Amino acid sequence: MIAQGVYPAIRRTMAAISADLSNDAVGDRTPKLEDMYAPELHAMALDPNVPIVVGSRGAGKSFWSGVLGQKVTRDAAAVAYPHLGLRGLDVAFGFTGAVGGRQGVSSEALNALVPPDADLSQVKAFWWATVLLANARSADNQPKLSELMQTAKDWESREEIIESHEQRLRKENRTLLIVYDALDAVAVSWARRRLITEGLLEVVWAMRAYRAIKVKLFLRPDQIDDDALRFVELSKLRAGAVRLAWGGTDLYGLLYARLALTTEPGGSEAFASLLASLNMLTADQTAVLSRNWVLAHDTQRQALVMSKLAGPYMAAGPYGYKKGKTYDWPLRHLGDSFEEVTPRSFLGLMIAAAKRGTEPPDRAITADGIRHGLREASKTRVDQLHSEFPWIKGVLAPLAGLLLPQEDNAVFDVWRRAHTLQNLIDDAKENLYLPPFPLNNRKDESLLLEALVRIGVMFRRKDERIDMPDLFRVAAKLLKKGGTAPV
Repeated sequence: MIAQGVYPAIRRTMAAISADLSNDAVGDRTPKLEDMYAPELHAMALDPNVPIVVGSRGAGKSFWSGVLGQKVTRDAAAVAYPHLGLRGLDVAFGFTGAVGGRQGVSSEALNALVPPDADLSQVKAFWWATVLLANARSADNQPKLSELMQTAKDWESREEIIESHEQRLRKENRTLLIVYDALDAVAVSWARRRLITEGLLEVVWAMRAYRAIKVKLFLRPDQIDDDALRFVELSKLRAGAVRLAWGGTDLYGLLYARLALTTEPGGSEAFASLLASLNMLTADQTAVLSRNWVLAHDTQRQALVMSKLAGPYMAAGPYGYKKGKTYDWPLRHLGDSFEEVTPRSFLGLMIAAAKRGTEPPDRAITADGIRHGLREASKTRVDQLHSEFPWIKGVLAPLAGLLLPQEDNAVFDVWRRAHTLQNLIDDAKENLYLPPFPLNNRKDESLLLEALVRIGVMFRRKDERIDMPDLFRVAAKLLKKGGTAPV
C-alpha cells in the first residue's frame, strides 16, 4: 500500500527537475557534482587512451569535458570508472569554443591566430601551440597563446619542450590529458572547417609519440564523418573513435537517480516510499555513481517502477496494451533517425508530463501527459538543433502539413515552391553560419535531404520513401497516420 501524498510529491519533484541540461567545459556552466550520472557505456569516452569521442548534440560531450576539467567531478568519475586511472590525471583544455577565459582556448583566439587564407602549416602551428599551452598550464605557468605560435612552428624547439614536460610528468607519475571541446565552433565555412579539422587530426596522430601526454577530442558525427577530409590516417582515427550514446536503461537510471537524490522537500522520501512498496531500496550518490543500485541496470525493475508512476500502458481498458507500454513509449518516440535518445529529450518529456493536467489520484504522471511531453521535447529538440544548425527551421517550416512518408519529389516540390534553397544560401551568407552543404556549383534540393539524413532528422524507409522521426516531426508540424499529432 502506498501512503497518501507519495504520488503528488514525486510529481512535484519530477516537475522541478531542471530542464536546462546544457553545460560548458569551462566557466560558470560546468557540470556539478549532484548532476553526475555515469552510464557504463560512457567509460571509454573518459578513457585517457581514447583520443576521439563522437556524440550528437545533447549526448553529453561538453558535460564530460567539464567533468574531466574539474578535480571534484573527476574524482567522482573515478568512483564510477575506477579502472581508468582518473585520479592520477591532470587536465588542461586545448579548445573550448565560444567560452575562453583563463582555463579555455576560444574560437576568438583561433580566428585571431589563424587568418582566413591560412594553409595547413599555419593551422597545425595553432594546434601545436595549444598543446604547448596545456603543458605550460600543467606546470603552473600561463604564457600567452600568441607567443607560443612561433615556437610551435619550429618543430625542433617544440618537440624539445614537449619532451621536457613528458619527462616531468613521468617522474611525478602523472598523465596530462588535453581536452578539445565544442569543435563545431571552429569555422563558418566548409572549406575552413575541413582545413582546421585536418590540421587538428594530424596533431592528434603525432601525439601518439608521448606516453604521459594524451589528447581527447569531443566531436560531432558530421565533422569526423566528412568524406572530404584528406588526412591519410583518418580511417584509423575513425576506427578507434568511441560513440557517446545513451541506452534506454541508462536514461531511466538517470531519471530515477534524479528522484532518489533530489533536494526537493519530501521528494526523496516519497520516492523511497514508492520503492519500498516494491521491495526495492533507494540509493545514495556513491551507489548511483558506482551503478550498485538495482534501478541503474535492471530493466524489469525499472519498468515496474514506471508502471507505478504512470500506469502500465498508454491507454486504459482491456485493449490499452495495444497503445504500448509506458516504459517503452518514450524511448520509441524520442529517437532520431539513428535511434539515439538524448538525456535532454528524455528528461524534458518526463518534466513536461509531470506539469500536464490535473493531479491524478494514483499516479505521478499520465499517458496523456507523456504524449504532451513528446510535443514539448520535440519543440525543445528542434530549438536545440537550430542553435547547432541555424538553417534547420527554415528547411523544416515549409514542410508543415505534409503527410509522411513521402516520395522525394513531393518533398522537393514543397521546398522549390517556398524557394527554400536560395533563402537558405542567402541567410547563411548574411548571418555567417555553416550551411548544410558546401556552396559550390551544385545546388539542388537533394543536398538538403542528404544533410537532414546525415544529422538524423530524416531517413529512408525500406520502400525508399522519406520519413521523419516523431522527435522532429511533431514540432515541425508534419503529419503521420496514427502518429502523435502536432500542437
